[in-house]
Amino acid sequence: MLAPRAILAAALACLFAPHHAAAESSDKIVFAAWNVRNYMLRPVKNDEGRTLTPAKSPESIADVVETLRRIRPDIVGLCEIGSRSDLADLQRRLQRAGISLPHKTWVDGPDRERHLALLSRFPLEMQHDTRTTFPLDGISQRVRRGILDVTVQIRPDFPLRILGVHLKSARVVPEYDQAAFRRAESLVLRNRIEEILGEESAQPLIVFGDFNDTKNSPVVKGVAGRAGSRKSLTILPLADRLGDQWTHRRDETDEYSRIDYIMVNQILRRLVLRRDTGLHRDKNWFEASDHRPMILSLRLPRPVAR
Repeated sequence: MLAPRAILAAALACLFAPHHAAAESSDKIVFAAWNVRNYMLRPVKNDEGRTLTPAKSPESIADVVETLRRIRPDIVGLCEIGSRSDLADLQRRLQRAGISLPHKTWVDGPDRERHLALLSRFPLEMQHDTRTTFPLDGISQRVRRGILDVTVQIRPDFPLRILGVHLKSARVVPEYDQAAFRRAESLVLRNRIEEILGEESAQPLIVFGDFNDTKNSPVVKGVAGRAGSRKSLTILPLADRLGDQWTHRRDETDEYSRIDYIMVNQILRRLVLRRDTGLHRDKNWFEASDHRPMILSLRLPRPVAR
């Protein structure tokens, strides 16, 4: 007899394992979200010339492109992109691989190394937030990677709002309490969600990113909001075809955890195609990144008659 945990894993695998089909029909779109682990063509160095972050290897870049070629997203939200030119490089490589995502945006947050970005098959309207401040230990701070905020014009009658974040890591630093910083960043994000859904509750909304925290943490639960409320978000229970739900592997300790999330508001939850929504699983996944791609497939509503 299967243990309850095994039964749950099998059920999730059936419901949420992606089939990676291309969104070629007009009534379906595929959104992918992925921390691509330092997609930088050149190393980042300090003033003394010491390398802070090495360039991504050609092999790793090729694996990123191949993974996205298999997923075939219409929209992809990205964490840990380097410069604008690095994003343009990925866009060109995807184009050569048969994935045309002509519209792009890049968030110029306070972190000068790692950036949020988005590539899309559809036109974009940008409303990024890189200026909102919050107090921490008596010092005014900003969300380190900013908040990616775009409206994707899927159709004239279906604008899709997408927010993306990469919250502070759990690595210990002497400058400040990382957990407190991450929590403060999450409150800025939640305030923005409240504003968006307060202005237009019928606005389809996706929130994605690397939250660097667990599902039961105040950070993740706080961003999702009070369950059942009009402005709450659903944390999609993503799993791969084997039922595994982890999204990240910490190389130093060989720990597997779930710290990346896609959330949707109530109006969008009804459009989720569960069978094609989940986590990408590939035997060489760690060559591309220490995170795994998340995939959300959506059924578009019928066009509004005019």
